[in-house]
Amino acid sequence: MSELITSKNLEQVIEKNKLIKDDILRLTNDFTVRFNKSGVTGQDKLSFSVLKENHLIQIPIDYEYWGGAIITKGSIKIPVINTAQPRVYQYFVAWHEIYHLFYDLSLRDETHNIAVDMDLNERRADYFAAKMIFGNVYDYYYSLDDEDFIDRVIKCMDVYKAPYKAVLIEIFEEAVTKYNDLDLKEKILEHFDNKPDDLVQKFIDLELDAELVKPSYIISLGGLEKKIQSVMKVNPDVSYHKDNYQFLLTLKSKIKKAVEGLAK
Repeated sequence: MSELITSKNLEQVIEKNKLIKDDILRLTNDFTVRFNKSGVTGQDKLSFSVLKENHLIQIPIDYEYWGGAIITKGSIKIPVINTAQPRVYQYFVAWHEIYHLFYDLSLRDETHNIAVDMDLNERRADYFAAKMIFGNVYDYYYSLDDEDFIDRVIKCMDVYKAPYKAVLIEIFEEAVTKYNDLDLKEKILEHFDNKPDDLVQKFIDLELDAELVKPSYIISLGGLEKKIQSVMKVNPDVSYHKDNYQFLLTLKSKIKKAVEGLAK
């Protein structure tokens, strides 16, 4: 999710959402029909299950604004998730990358990165992620007994496994476009740029599972090396298998350097 979204341009984001809403809802329905035939429950589990079927690489990279990528090489598309990010952000990024993996027609032979930008294509990916994650978060927010605004938002984060700003954007959209809830609109604008400094402690204070807002630091190459080695044994003279293997070795080297840098 783009870090350029602030209280100052939040209403502009909602206007962009209006332009793409019908199309994105069509894609979320399409995804459910095509890719959840096993009936996986839990949107966090479903997103990672689908990405793992597409050789998801999980690596910890110590960069706050880099959540993930789609690495492309010819017809091959490999999703990557930064596991140094809190799990709650990884789940959102996973859905963001699923949009690019299956529905982004502009993604061809160049590596796609989650960049800090606000172009419509990135908004589509973020909006797809939000619509895959959230149910009726507005009603859930109001069902909570907590009087403290931040406590309610954190409980929404816990239930929907969604980042702080993603929760606020979803509630804001409902408040503005559906319910004309001006009081809630002003509360969101007041708190949007002021995420609690220590979400882990806030989760603990509210007796919630704080692992959700901690990194996982998982390292996984998605079984790619074994798969490529296997096809090379079957077809040892096919050059592009060797090219793919060399590509993977180069990628492994870059990952190793990145992880070593994180450890220092």
